[in-house]
Amino acid sequence: MNTEYRWLPHLEDAVPSAGQGKRISTYTVSLEGWRRGLKLKFYSLFEDGNKLKVRYSLSNGEKTHHFSLSMGDRVSDKAFEICDDKDLTKQYLRKGNVPVPEGKMFGLEYSTEEIIQYGLSLGFPLVVKPTDGNAGRGVFANITNEKDFREIVPYVREELEFDNIIVEKYVDGEEFRIYVIEDRVLGAMNRRPARVIGDGIHTIRELIHQKNAERRLNPHLTSRLIKIDLEIETMLENQGYDLTSIPEKDKIVYLREKSNLSTGGEAVDVTDQLTPEIEQIAIDAGKAIPGLSHYGVDMIVSDDRKEGVILEVNTRPGLGGHLFPSEGQARDFAKEIIDYYFPETKDKHRSILYFDFDSVIEAVTSRSVDEIDLLTPPSNPLFGQKYIVELHDEPVDLFRRQIRRQAIAREMHGYTEVLDDGTISIVIMTTNKKDFSIIEKTIEQSFNAEIVEKVEWNKPIPIGFETKRDERLSRNEIRQLLRDKAQLERDNERLLKRYSEIQKSRFWRITAPFRFIIHNLKQTVRLVTRK
Repeated sequence: MNTEYRWLPHLEDAVPSAGQGKRISTYTVSLEGWRRGLKLKFYSLFEDGNKLKVRYSLSNGEKTHHFSLSMGDRVSDKAFEICDDKDLTKQYLRKGNVPVPEGKMFGLEYSTEEIIQYGLSLGFPLVVKPTDGNAGRGVFANITNEKDFREIVPYVREELEFDNIIVEKYVDGEEFRIYVIEDRVLGAMNRRPARVIGDGIHTIRELIHQKNAERRLNPHLTSRLIKIDLEIETMLENQGYDLTSIPEKDKIVYLREKSNLSTGGEAVDVTDQLTPEIEQIAIDAGKAIPGLSHYGVDMIVSDDRKEGVILEVNTRPGLGGHLFPSEGQARDFAKEIIDYYFPETKDKHRSILYFDFDSVIEAVTSRSVDEIDLLTPPSNPLFGQKYIVELHDEPVDLFRRQIRRQAIAREMHGYTEVLDDGTISIVIMTTNKKDFSIIEKTIEQSFNAEIVEKVEWNKPIPIGFETKRDERLSRNEIRQLLRDKAQLERDNERLLKRYSEIQKSRFWRITAPFRFIIHNLKQTVRLVTRK
């Protein structure tokens, strides 16, 4: 597998670990504003049942806007409350003549049988989902028979403990996430379920490992790896495979039904597939909800791209799939959001520097500070150089400290790093090109060193000057890690085989009634406790 990601140049290698995954919207929007010279502040507050949340504000000195993830304060509290409730959202959309799937919300006052009878009256296929779920938890789509439906409804209500659920008609088509600012559609992505593509050589397990190695390179997916579980094994079995199967070359093998990115799904840019009809439905959805100025909609789109139904409206849609798609063109929605809130900065110089988000998050979430104001980057353009330096019997640490002192004294930015062959990489950015000659003289005259390579540098680097730690593993450490990994995989295969043998055993069949009774007792206790 050779997935070649095409990043936006100003975000390449510019997303620290704390800004990846779930915080990617927070980081990229705040970074865009900060790079334009806006004053950036991070702070914490308690929300959602006393949970600590990180929020941020941007100011140009005259006006200040506050943000939560990708949502700014031009989205009203009322709009947020409506969109936070899937059933209430559908009510507003229906009033605005926006197409939504036929269905109904059920609370605790309804019995399971009443819900099932309603679903049967709608007809299959069906969808069951909680009104306040997220990341696909509790969502079951394309239910095609009564047996499964009767199992899923009590599972979502009792096992997953969702008080309010929606039962609605399943609509066939592709699911698009479309991003809108007022009456302007910015773009769309399609979330594709987790899958691997055969090469005729590797097993499905090995292909999953390769896919996860690719996902680790994507700032949006680095922590959203494909985890092998019962759902994947069942999905493979239904297709005639198991984890040891070797699919033929170019054969697509799906691992999950649902397309959630958190469980291995992939974001594919489909902006070019949007039609005026689909764009208008997305815009009408925003107009139907008071105070909703920018948002994302999840829409099922027909094959001819002429019709669609809205599944959800999101006030805080994640930007990661648009900024870092698995396939297709990256869309700079962070830029669009800052343009919308601070239009006077549209033509302002964008710094190539980025800030240490890891330290910011650690300080705010640990409550060591209540808020953090970041220093703004230089307003003038930066020039960059990269040097590869070979030392001749000189102490590496002493050399790196001296370079750092010189850089800080001249307000230069960059880092030094020890490379695998023992040479030193020095990356420097400055507003004054004359600083390069000073650094070069320091290297050649103050130390017994030689500059073996010198190239222009124009990629993002962190503000300030850093001495990067040498975190290289020895060959013995790498070998040990590989041995440990192989042993864990063997242990896992052994346990799965043993579990399968137990399920087929006579003892497992004999004890089935007892397990059924215990399961029902647990459900009864849970219901009594909740009442």
